[in-house]
Amino acid sequence: MAISGLEDLPRDELLAVALDWMLSGMIVTRAMLPQLVVRGGDFDLMNQLAIDEWMGASPVYTARMRRAMRVEGDDVEAIMKVLQLDVGFVHQYMDVGYRVIDPQHAEFWLTHCGALLDTEPHGEEQVFGMCHTIEDPTFDATALATNPRARIRPLHRPPREPAGRQPHCHWTITIDPAEEPVGPISLTERVAALPLAAVSNPRPAARGPAGQADYSGPFDPSFSLSALSDDALVVAAREFQAQSHLLMCSTDLALRDRFDADTAAGILADAWVGASWIASERLARLRGGGHGVADLAAVLALQPMLPPGFDRAVDVTDGQVRVELVPREEGLLDVAHPGWCGLLAGGERGGIAAMAHGVDARARLGDVQVDGDRVRFDVTLDADAPPAPEPEPVALVRVGMVSGWQFDATDRVAGPVRR
Repeated sequence: MAISGLEDLPRDELLAVALDWMLSGMIVTRAMLPQLVVRGGDFDLMNQLAIDEWMGASPVYTARMRRAMRVEGDDVEAIMKVLQLDVGFVHQYMDVGYRVIDPQHAEFWLTHCGALLDTEPHGEEQVFGMCHTIEDPTFDATALATNPRARIRPLHRPPREPAGRQPHCHWTITIDPAEEPVGPISLTERVAALPLAAVSNPRPAARGPAGQADYSGPFDPSFSLSALSDDALVVAAREFQAQSHLLMCSTDLALRDRFDADTAAGILADAWVGASWIASERLARLRGGGHGVADLAAVLALQPMLPPGFDRAVDVTDGQVRVELVPREEGLLDVAHPGWCGLLAGGERGGIAAMAHGVDARARLGDVQVDGDRVRFDVTLDADAPPAPEPEPVALVRVGMVSGWQFDATDRVAGPVRR
C-alpha cells in the first residue's frame, strides 16, 4: 500500500502540516546549538554559530521564497512579505504585527515571541545574546535578498524593562539609497553554491479556486498561511523544509571552519537525532497519536527532516514500512554535501531511527542501503521489543516550548500544550 505525501493531504491537514514544517526552523536550531555547549563550548560560541547559521542561509532561502511566491519589488512591503514566509518568524509562535509608513519605511513588532519566552528563564545574558548579538547582523542579512540598502533597527527590544513589557520588541525597516549595500558574507556564497540551494519546487496541480495562488498581490499585515490556495500552500511548505535544511548546511560549514571533522560530524548527527524525533512526535500527535504501522508510514511520508529535493516513496508491505528516496538533483546524495544530505548519503542511521522512534519507540530500523542514485530503508514494529530509550539530543530539544507548541487550526491563535 503506497502512502500519500504532502500534495494529497486534505485542506485542513495540509494547513496543519505546513505550520509544523514552518516550525522546523526553530526545531533544527534548538537541536543544533545546545550541542556546542554539551561539547564544552560557551554561549559566546553558540551565539556566533547562530549568527553564521542565519546569515549564511537566510539570504539564499529568502531569494528562493521570493521566486516561489512571486514576491516582486524591493520596497519595505516586499521585505515584510518574505518575513511573513520565514521559518524565523513562525506564525503564532511569533505573533508579529506590521505597519507600512511609505515604500521606504515600515515597522514591525512582536506581541508574542516564543524564542524570547524560552530564553528569559535562563537570564539576561542569554536574552541579550539572542536579541542583540544575534539579531543585529542577521536581520539585515535577511533583508539584503530584497534590498541590500535596507536596515532593520530596534525601537526597543529585550531584556524587557519593565518586566513583562509589551510588545516584546519593536523594530523599524528603513531603505536609504544613500546607504552602502550590505553584501553577503562568504558563507552565504558557499551555501548558495550547494546543490540543495538549487532544488526545484514544482507547483502541484491546483485543486480549486480558493485562496491566493502566490503573494504577488498587495501586502497584507494580517497574512496567514490559511490565505494560500492548496497548491501554493504545498509550495510554501516545501520552501520551509528547504529553509530549515539550508540553515543546517550553513551551520555545518561554520562548524567545519571551527572544529575537526569528527567533532563537526558528531554535532551534526546528534542534532539530526534530536530534530527528527521531535518532528515525528509532533506529526504523530497532529494525526491523532496513533502508533501502528500505518501511522508510522504516514509520518515518514511527511517527515521534514529528510532533505528536500528527493522523490520519496513510502509503502507498507507485510507489516513493514519501506522508504525509498531518489534525488532529483545532481550532487544531493553526496557524503561531502554539508548538512543532513551528507549524513543521508553516508548511511547515517541515528536521524532515521529517531524519525521512527518519535512515532513508536518499539520501531526497529533495518539496513540503510545507499547506492549511487537512491537510499532505501525498512522499519518494522515489534510489540514485544523494549522501547528505545530517549537519547540526550531529544531531551535538549524539549527544553522550552518548541517541542510542545500547539498551533490553532485556523492559523490565528496558539498556545503551548502540556506533555
